[in-house]
Amino acid sequence: MKSFGILLAAGQSRRMGRLGPKLWLPVAGRPVIAWSLWYFAVKGQIDLGVVVSRPEDREPIQSWLAAYRLTRWVMVSGSLERYLSVRNGLTAIESEARDEDVVLIHDAARMMVPFSVIDRVRRAAESSGAAMPGLPVMDTVKEVREKEGTTEVLGTVPRNTLRLAQTPQGFRYGLIREAHAAWRQGIPTDDAEVVERAGYRVCVVPGDPDNRKLTTPDDLEWFEWRLGRSL
Repeated sequence: MKSFGILLAAGQSRRMGRLGPKLWLPVAGRPVIAWSLWYFAVKGQIDLGVVVSRPEDREPIQSWLAAYRLTRWVMVSGSLERYLSVRNGLTAIESEARDEDVVLIHDAARMMVPFSVIDRVRRAAESSGAAMPGLPVMDTVKEVREKEGTTEVLGTVPRNTLRLAQTPQGFRYGLIREAHAAWRQGIPTDDAEVVERAGYRVCVVPGDPDNRKLTTPDDLEWFEWRLGRSL
């Protein structure tokens, strides 16, 4: 059984403001995409992978693939919507992947994913068909509603039933391909939702606080600090 990787790097980085595309922001001496490739593609022990990117980023990403000697990784163009980029990645590996092989789908903005998380997801997907890493919710969560210009609490949500979803999310290739082909319900939040709505069970394995997503400029300082400790 092989494992395939799909690294999603076609996002628009709208929340980074004037800093521009976040994948090219320098962090600890390298651009974000270089760290993403290092932790996910190089250290992740993946047999074959696909980077889904914007067309204008193709050449510079290709240079990082060459620098890391990732000869079994290819590139395809992405889409404005994440789930359509995933479909492009799934299509790119269809000639190589068997239905029972595992596909790990990862957001490039999570540039420091630990190998332990990758391994847990891969093993769980091999045995159950679909898996994702999740973190317990530590804060109290309230359900609210907007009413006449104010926000009011409807109730308290039990935290033990909640998890914060991370990536990579792993699936047997036949399962995730089928679920995406059947999707007709708008824009999903992640691939686990696509699989859930198709009627499959998604196993949750422990995530990791270091598997943080670069979302806003305020996150950059944390990544500089964390990478400084790991180098």
